[in-house]
Amino acid sequence: MPGIDVNVLLLVLTGLSAGILSGFAGVGGAFIVTPALIILGFPAHMAVGTSLTWVVGNSIIGAFLHRKLGNMDMKLGMVMILAVMGGVEVGVRVINKIREAGLADEVVLSLSICMLLIVGSYTLLESLKRKRHLDKMLEKGEKTPGIRATALSRKLQSINIPPMLHFVKSDITISLWIILTSGFTIGMIVGIIGVGGGFIMVPALVYIFGIPSFMAVGTDLFQIIFSAAYGSIRHAMSGNVIIFASLIMLTTSAGIGVQYGVLVTRYVRGVSVRFILGISILISAMGAILKLSSTLLGKSATVLETGSLVVTFSGIGLAVAMISILFIMAIRYRRGYHVPVWVKSLVARET
Repeated sequence: MPGIDVNVLLLVLTGLSAGILSGFAGVGGAFIVTPALIILGFPAHMAVGTSLTWVVGNSIIGAFLHRKLGNMDMKLGMVMILAVMGGVEVGVRVINKIREAGLADEVVLSLSICMLLIVGSYTLLESLKRKRHLDKMLEKGEKTPGIRATALSRKLQSINIPPMLHFVKSDITISLWIILTSGFTIGMIVGIIGVGGGFIMVPALVYIFGIPSFMAVGTDLFQIIFSAAYGSIRHAMSGNVIIFASLIMLTTSAGIGVQYGVLVTRYVRGVSVRFILGISILISAMGAILKLSSTLLGKSATVLETGSLVVTFSGIGLAVAMISILFIMAIRYRRGYHVPVWVKSLVARET
């Protein structure tokens, strides 16, 4: 890779860990990969294009596995694809202009940080609130139904702007214009910061559209295939893709990571997906903040540079460890073994 010296082992570990989180949480994984590549030394525009190329192959495997589990609304996914791809085109044009101005690193990291902090904080706080509610229900021996429409999603679904579309699989009816507006906005972010949009799309499908977490996971991975592919092609046309790096990461993510992540979803509640996704997003934001600080301060900020590397890759490891611990606890719980009380609301599947 001309002008870029990268530790191959770190690339492999990044692909494996992001693949596990992708299969588990239904995200493309680029919200981890893009900042990680920048921290490893990729120019921002190269990190964006390379990350999106990796997302395509990774999401194909994840979507196929989730479809087998029935976690996919293809009709909703197809409608979202049209809106997202339009937004991606605008986003790619914007990042190319920013690159020409010499501000790509600062803008990509700054926008990434803002989105990560907003989405990560909301997702984590909501999942903790949901977990406390489930803990009380389990303590009383009550049946624990899956999360359904939020107050926001009920309000949006009540807005009657034709044409109104009904999605049988997700059991929602919503205006086409709301879907198009949401998809276009997410697509524009995809094109600018090089993510598949999953870390925004999954919470949006759950909290704005009101569909179950696992259905959001599979549906999002389906639409990511097309939106990320379009973004990848556009970035490749602009010379922003290092295909060799994408293939290195894809080797472990698609072969092992995604399949393991999808397997774990069969044993946990939807709140677990949102809980770990929220933590992962916030850790990624911390790494990006340190990297941005290092970029702005220049060579004098070697401590921040090292800190960004440590935080990002330690955070990735923490997310994988939490997923694995939940998997082990879920197996024990199903077999009738003792598990801590706080775990039960995370591992017993919602109906």
